[in-house]
Amino acid sequence: MKARISTMALLTIATLLFSAYQPGAAAPYYSHDGSVDDDLTKKIIKPLRNHANYWMYSIETCATDHVMRVSVMTLKSDMDEVNLGVNKIIPKGECRTYGAVMKAKDPNTLGGSLLETHEAVEKMEQILKDMKSMTKKERKIAHHEFMQLFAVTGVLPR
Repeated sequence: MKARISTMALLTIATLLFSAYQPGAAAPYYSHDGSVDDDLTKKIIKPLRNHANYWMYSIETCATDHVMRVSVMTLKSDMDEVNLGVNKIIPKGECRTYGAVMKAKDPNTLGGSLLETHEAVEKMEQILKDMKSMTKKERKIAHHEFMQLFAVTGVLPR
């Protein structure tokens, strides 16, 4: 139990320290399917000392041609997924870095995606539209997803 608590404390501290880290030049980001996302760049992938299969990982997003309102940044690997409900506006020409300590057998599987607010609202509207044709189980899953999107955006579509 003590080992588990100390591991969780270490991961929390590393995540907090890592969130303030502003690294230098970045390499292009390739998602799990090999496509390049113009808005994301991998910044840091470092093994966490004394913790097998744990990696310090960060990605950067830049608002190159328009202002971006990012609702959710999702960091993924072959073993883990972390949703960062950021709900931040990134002015045109500026960048933001997001990171976490991630569990991964293969560091090459570390990836991520972002969901802008307008995309989240579109998803929520589609869920509401499709609710009538869903089974009870599908409605429960859709309701959960809807509430998660509402929690990070603060927007309730009509």
